[in-house]
Amino acid sequence: MFKVTFSNTGDEVELQEETSLRDISKKQGWPIAFGCEDGVCGTCIVEIEEGVENLNEIDDVEGQTLEMMMMKDGKHRLACKCRVKGDVKLKGL
Repeated sequence: MFKVTFSNTGDEVELQEETSLRDISKKQGWPIAFGCEDGVCGTCIVEIEEGVENLNEIDDVEGQTLEMMMMKDGKHRLACKCRVKGDVKLKGL
């Protein structure tokens, strides 16, 4: 079992299996805006405060979008493209 924490609100959710950050956010009602949900628009950018190693690798589409936004720095991700595999603490922007 692992925990995902949304630092904007202090909310935490415990998970038993790998889950998309988009699904977690929508289910919990966290204030993360989603646009295209394909990693192209950049609307759902979040800052990973802890546990970046517990997310899937950045794919080409997400990488290009983050680079275009000048946020390909290892701590920002697009919530629509992330799969959570362990403890993560994040902040919505």
